[in-house]
Amino acid sequence: MKKLLIAPVAVAALALAGFVPSASGTATVPSDDMTTVAATAKCKSLTALSNVNVRKSASTKSTILRLWYKGTKGCDIKGVDGGSYKDACGIKSYHYWRKVNYRGTVGYVPNVCVKYS
Repeated sequence: MKKLLIAPVAVAALALAGFVPSASGTATVPSDDMTTVAATAKCKSLTALSNVNVRKSASTKSTILRLWYKGTKGCDIKGVDGGSYKDACGIKSYHYWRKVNYRGTVGYVPNVCVKYS
């Protein structure tokens, strides 16, 4: 009886996670998320140089998604030119950002606040 319940529970869990079961029975990722999935699979490790806000877009006016803690690692996705920031991680003014994946949250951080590790 327990074995019969595993498949529906697994499908429900995948659906809640944003994966869609295909006709073959394997989970697929929605196409708009493929860039992030592909980038994460080839993770270039980054370490935060200080506590830094992960933002929804490359702007200090953008919504903060979470805090990335100093010394912890995340994945680099790509660099982007964005809104300028001031006094970030010891740099007076700059405008280059990194799109990152930190513990499952994809967002943007000032380029000067992370280093490759």
